Amino acid sequence: MTVKKVGFIGLGAMGLPMAKNLLNSGYELHICAHKNRKPVDEMINEGAIEHPSLREVASNSDILIAILPADKEMESVLLSDEVISNLPQHSILIEMTSGSPAMMKEVSKAYIERGLKVLDAPVSGGTIGAEQGTLTVMAGGNEKTLSEVRPVLEGMAKQIYLVGEIGAGKAIKAINQMLASVHMIAASEAVALGEELEIDKEMMKQVIGNSSGASWMFMNKIDSLTIRDFKPGFKLKLMRKDVGIAANEGKNLNLPFTQNALRFYQEAESEFGELDFSAISKKIL
Repeated sequence: MTVKKVGFIGLGAMGLPMAKNLLNSGYELHICAHKNRKPVDEMINEGAIEHPSLREVASNSDILIAILPADKEMESVLLSDEVISNLPQHSILIEMTSGSPAMMKEVSKAYIERGLKVLDAPVSGGTIGAEQGTLTVMAGGNEKTLSEVRPVLEGMAKQIYLVGEIGAGKAIKAINQMLASVHMIAASEAVALGEELEIDKEMMKQVIGNSSGASWMFMNKIDSLTIRDFKPGFKLKLMRKDVGIAANEGKNLNLPFTQNALRFYQEAESEFGELDFSAISKKIL
């Protein structure tokens, strides 16, 4: 399959830089405006093609990429006749939302019944990874479909893993977010204790970075935590949603750290939901 035209739905904090990387990789990108014109105008200036509706985006897609806020949007957008009925028969859906495995399977079933191919492909790496094209893709689906879309994924990601069948991508993303949510709280507590004990931040970063207590979250968030910089990258309300997916998937298990992390994020969401998820530290620092 020769891919020339890529439709892109979801030009948010992650989707916008991902879409720009696809343009820079030489793909013809098809988009439309939803609520916010600013990212659409940015993309037009980069060379993307705007359409008046999702109908035209779908009909101009060899591959359609969707990275949406949650299950609700996956259902309302991807299962709409406007999208699913207008995709060319040869096209492939790459679904990159951090949604639930159950919703991913529902979307996939509807598309496969129409003879369309689907890859479940959430990502990790944050807005920095999205900007630098160094994301990790957690792909659920079959190997042949992954091989067909791999060049497109490589325009946005550095690591691409086939983790299982449809739904497995969303499942492992939920596990990743479960860990990330807990690690963020732990990193916040570490910074609070370091400040209380008057430990130099750079020394703490250097020593712990080479010790058993190191984590990606601590090393990548200690600077912003120290200066209380919570401008949004990945928003706290989205982390609450993601850890909620993990907690729900593990409802028959004893997951005390996950349940406590979910409670923390739920309590913080009303006040800090639009800030970066590291703003959970406002309950600690």
